[in-house]
Amino acid sequence: MKSLHNDNVESTPTTKTLEPGSPNSRLFLILNPVAGSCSAERVRFTLKQYCEQHDVGYEIYETTGKEHLPSIVRQAREEDYSVIVAAGGDGTASMVAGELIHSPIPLGIIPVGTANLLARELAIPLDLESACQLVVTGGAIRKIDAMRVGRQVLISHISLGSYSRIAERTSVEAKRRFRQLAYIWNGIAEFIGTRVWRFDLVVDGQRQRIKAAFIMIANVGAMGAATLRWGEEVKPDDGKVDICIVRTRGLLHYSSFLWHALRGRHKESPHTDYLWAEKNIKVTAKKNLPVRGDGEIIGRSSVEIEIIPRAVPIIVPAPMPDEIAS
Repeated sequence: MKSLHNDNVESTPTTKTLEPGSPNSRLFLILNPVAGSCSAERVRFTLKQYCEQHDVGYEIYETTGKEHLPSIVRQAREEDYSVIVAAGGDGTASMVAGELIHSPIPLGIIPVGTANLLARELAIPLDLESACQLVVTGGAIRKIDAMRVGRQVLISHISLGSYSRIAERTSVEAKRRFRQLAYIWNGIAEFIGTRVWRFDLVVDGQRQRIKAAFIMIANVGAMGAATLRWGEEVKPDDGKVDICIVRTRGLLHYSSFLWHALRGRHKESPHTDYLWAEKNIKVTAKKNLPVRGDGEIIGRSSVEIEIIPRAVPIIVPAPMPDEIAS
């Protein structure tokens, strides 16, 4: 991996056992009813079944898009809930996670969004029944890194350039109707006429000027398509975030990039450079490009990121005995 730093970084294990739900457990669910694959009624019904089966108290808050969600989460923290759950996509999960930084209260995730990148990365079940069972009965706690942008916290990806332009062109209606195919359709149009943009990039105080089709700042390795990843080294709990600089022009270059990604040989791609950061990142584009963070447009042209290592405790499936041994 091409880097501004020494790549020999050791990751401290961050997974510990979480006790199963007890009669005194209380669960607070924040439900985004317009998430990609969400049927709000089915989520409510399924969660109710598991909570009643395990004698776990619960409350459900369904978002409208008009409330100040951080205030809702802070209030739930003060009311002695044992778990706060986000039912939605990566955007919903990151908004809830922002109020659980270094909290003793873990985040549970019911992934009913379009891509569900964080859930895929953490092996959280994508089917509704198994996800509800996990947040109710417990599994393990894994503390993942976070990226703070102003007052907002992101936990998966931040991007500028062609990749974020695709997201900006993809409507909520298209995502709900066609799911990931909506991104593919807009992606083809973007990649055929792709341009290279000028960026000013500062990584842990070291500045460089680059030209790239897009910059992907990845705390999570999953791309959201099959088993494709931004890099084999990208881990959500290693105390750093990875920066993928993609210098492609047109479909031929993108095809080459995807071919290397499919074979897990990202470092060999002639169109990609990798850096990583432990403290902070600043990216400034010379053009008015959208900044995308965890599935949402969060700004234009420039982004400043503070890295918070091992910040958010998340409920994940308990490791099997052979995984513990390894």
